Amino acid sequence: MSYYENWSALILKRKTNRLSVWLTYTLTFLIIVTATFGALHATGHSIIWNLDGIAQHYPILTEFYRILHGTAHQSLFGWSWNLGLGADQMTTFAYYLVGDPFSYLIALFPANQLELGYTLLTIFRLYVVGLSFIALANHFHFKNAGSVIGALIYTFNGFTFYVSYHHPFFLLPMIFFPLLCLTIDLILQGRSWWWLGIVTAAILICNVYFAYLIAFGALLFLIIRYADLKYKHVSLPRLWPLLLRLAAAILLALLIASVILLPNVMAMMHSSRMGGSIFANNLHWYPEIYYRTLPDNLLTSNGNIYYWALIATSGLTLIAMVWTLRRFKRYLALNITLILIALGLLFPAVAATLNVMSTPSNRWLMMAQLVFALTAATLVDHLDAFSTHDFLWLTGVIAGLIIVIWIANGYLFKFRQIQLLTYLLFMLFVWLFSLLLLRPQLAQPLKLGLLGLVLLNAITIGLSFYDTNYSGAPANELPTKAAGQWSKWYFDGADNYLHNRDNGFYRTSTTNDYYTMATVGNNIPMLLNTHTISSYYSVQNGAVNRFNQQLANVQNSMNNPTSAVDTRGSMLSLLNVKYLFAREDDQLNHQALPYGFTPLKTKAGQPAIIDDHPIYSVGNGTGTAILKNRYALPLAYTQAAQITPAAFHHLSALKRQEALLEGASVQKPVAGVPKAHLKTATKHAAYKVQLTSEPILKIPDLINYRLQHNTRYSPSASLGRRPLSPKQAATYAAATGLTKPSTEVQKLLAQNQAIVDNDTTANQHGLHDMSSDILGQQQTYALKLKRPEQYRKTELYLDLSGISTRFPDTAKRLNYFATQAKMAGMPLYQGEQQNNWRTILNTPLFNAYTLNIKTSRGKTTYNQLGINNLSDYEPKDHLLINLGYSNNLRKTINLSFTGAESLHFKHVKIIAMPYGSRYRQQTTRLQHTGLTHQHVTNNHVQGTTVGNRKRILTTSIPYSKGWHLSIDGQPHSTQIVNTGFVGATIPRGTHRIRLTYRTPGLKAGLWLTIIGLLLAGVTGLWLVMKAPKKGNSKQRH
Repeated sequence: MSYYENWSALILKRKTNRLSVWLTYTLTFLIIVTATFGALHATGHSIIWNLDGIAQHYPILTEFYRILHGTAHQSLFGWSWNLGLGADQMTTFAYYLVGDPFSYLIALFPANQLELGYTLLTIFRLYVVGLSFIALANHFHFKNAGSVIGALIYTFNGFTFYVSYHHPFFLLPMIFFPLLCLTIDLILQGRSWWWLGIVTAAILICNVYFAYLIAFGALLFLIIRYADLKYKHVSLPRLWPLLLRLAAAILLALLIASVILLPNVMAMMHSSRMGGSIFANNLHWYPEIYYRTLPDNLLTSNGNIYYWALIATSGLTLIAMVWTLRRFKRYLALNITLILIALGLLFPAVAATLNVMSTPSNRWLMMAQLVFALTAATLVDHLDAFSTHDFLWLTGVIAGLIIVIWIANGYLFKFRQIQLLTYLLFMLFVWLFSLLLLRPQLAQPLKLGLLGLVLLNAITIGLSFYDTNYSGAPANELPTKAAGQWSKWYFDGADNYLHNRDNGFYRTSTTNDYYTMATVGNNIPMLLNTHTISSYYSVQNGAVNRFNQQLANVQNSMNNPTSAVDTRGSMLSLLNVKYLFAREDDQLNHQALPYGFTPLKTKAGQPAIIDDHPIYSVGNGTGTAILKNRYALPLAYTQAAQITPAAFHHLSALKRQEALLEGASVQKPVAGVPKAHLKTATKHAAYKVQLTSEPILKIPDLINYRLQHNTRYSPSASLGRRPLSPKQAATYAAATGLTKPSTEVQKLLAQNQAIVDNDTTANQHGLHDMSSDILGQQQTYALKLKRPEQYRKTELYLDLSGISTRFPDTAKRLNYFATQAKMAGMPLYQGEQQNNWRTILNTPLFNAYTLNIKTSRGKTTYNQLGINNLSDYEPKDHLLINLGYSNNLRKTINLSFTGAESLHFKHVKIIAMPYGSRYRQQTTRLQHTGLTHQHVTNNHVQGTTVGNRKRILTTSIPYSKGWHLSIDGQPHSTQIVNTGFVGATIPRGTHRIRLTYRTPGLKAGLWLTIIGLLLAGVTGLWLVMKAPKKGNSKQRH
């Protein structure tokens, strides 16, 4: 047979093998997806998460669909007024889908089938994850069985299942990472750097965050792979030429990606995240529960995921780890990487560093899944090398894992059914390997058994997320079709009512309680063209964030800087909010609403109330009232006075809010514009503190407590929940064992009395301490206004500063149980207290607490997120909480808290902000300075300003260098006003103003991309011409 015939036969065999691998992978993929995703669909659930899924991913994909079809009246490259206060469309969406090639396929679906498109695109991404692994496996010349099994393990694990129905675009880096490793290895073979440049460019275009994360993995692969090949004396390129090739690839990638990359980097450099994140949530070590659940997370999803520690790999992977670690030098690269992964899981600083120096989120484990899959594939390709010693080591590891899990579970073997099934499958893997030792000749047939078990293992992992029989997670997915319906009826149709009534430019907001979803924001209003000021995105304007921080907006967060501004009347007016969506039942119950907002009237003169359009599981259960703000400032107006940085800095948050109606806050003094004469109308309200809870202080109190809590041991003493009067309670002293209270009981009562006395002393001159009693029950308090009649027609604020907290440790929480038993007169057995200990271990407090504030006009809740929160963790030591405006008398502010043992405040002030003639005059004056003939489009704001002196153009347009100003057709510089917005100095007289937006960096990025594509084309053509027509090289592994 000739050389050509041999070569042709070899090529045919390779193609046949590849086809076999692809067909096997595709068939098993379809089986697993049908069993897992199908289980969710069978219960009437979609894969759209009721938090970020509906708050971010679905509405963003829907808006993207409209942009692609040209029905959004919005370009991808430009400004959008529907992104909160306004933002760049491309740089806001870039984190999610601009560089995601799969997202563009949504254009192929009908408009009424976007939820189906969302699901199928997620599954398609998941499918390509496995294809990417197969490409790498083919490069390393794995056998068919190893390639297929490795691909399934890489495609179906705890990480991929989790992100598939939480954050589907997180599958993209799992597609790119194997390809990146492949192209790096090509360079180590002495081959072209071109493919590395192309793949890196695709990653940079896809998502800058993913590029940052994958860069660490790529660098680690390069170093370990290079060292491994060097150790094995494999011929490698010289170091400097190698580095030059890598640099050339990176340079080419940067040039190609520039049209997307440059604007995104510029936006991120000025975003709310710059300097806003707390590195590793201030953790040096993770909470204890994280480490206890890690061993179980190795093979299963235990239902509680801490710090994104998502592993849940196949049982085969664990066996392969034992096998490769016993052959440390032979598989040096794999073993070193496995050790580094284990070490990386231990330290929050590692996760935080890989998460762009922010929260300790172990998202980097997406790359670890590739290592796990390669480890398993390596064992499958060398089954004949599995020995008795391997089995003995495996037995020891299993025994150790069992002991560790037993200890971690509180000396119990207590598992969910799906976990038991996972461990059963693991034991079947072990059984197969024992069979292999007994019958080595069955190595090939056993590969089919391994494939079957890997398939079942993948289904089991998936069902732990998707099946209601095994998990509560499906309850967190929206019902089928709910996303599309909610996207239409989010405001019950009140948006359409407004569009028909008002053709001008306006902004909207909602009352704080319009929706009570757990997420801190929702982007559905973007789809309804309501210009709602709240928005939830990963990249937000840093200047707007600073504005909200300087005015102490309690709802401010990095991902949603403005939110609903705590429904503060003056802030809503400053931000051009003309309409407010409120709950119909709030209107009927006369809940506090901001000053100046009155019900919009129908043509018949009745309040405009839009009937509820209920959406199962997500509706707010009430109709929508539309309120109109008579004092909303224009989008652009002028101020005749300035507030210097020093003057603004010395004001309190509320006084800053007042001052912005007197003048424009500037970063540098403006010559020729007078300084504002600042006056304040705020009043500090005097109050006294009263303890409103009823701690157990006297024997009659204790009798009542035992009558309510001792029913298991003394049913005859039970009288229900209503407490008796002291005289009545005394008749039950004998029944409750309190005829002669013990010394211990007397001591406990004295301890409670001491807590009350200390509270009374601490709060004698204002609220300073909120504490818990000896039972661990948080006390409740009332702030009684001394002259409440003075605070009619005001917006009341609760100003809490110098906040510190104390949380009970495990010993103290155990003591609470013991004290409760003593007070109830009940025995507390050792086994019961051990169960209490297990409960405490499994319900850590994470330094999170809730503060509830209630007045006669409404209720406000502040939630301090804990150290386990990976999106919006920001411990606050100062809170300014709006209690609402009212014409009526308000005498009492009731406070309660949960979570913490005690709260301490340096100062607690009640501040009243009057709304009267002064506020009306200020806002009316500024309304008259607004641009006449104002015209607002996506990228333009224009109009005419009239004034007899030099003044400051003031807007509520978020500041960006992309906004360019012309006055009477001549370019003019802009400046930051009011901390976060576009402004400028306007000369006296009448002038035509035009603001035009262009995405910063887009033009320069486009030219760089053109250069990069030309270079890529030239180098690619050169490589094709240079490449040999035939030949074969066997890859080292």
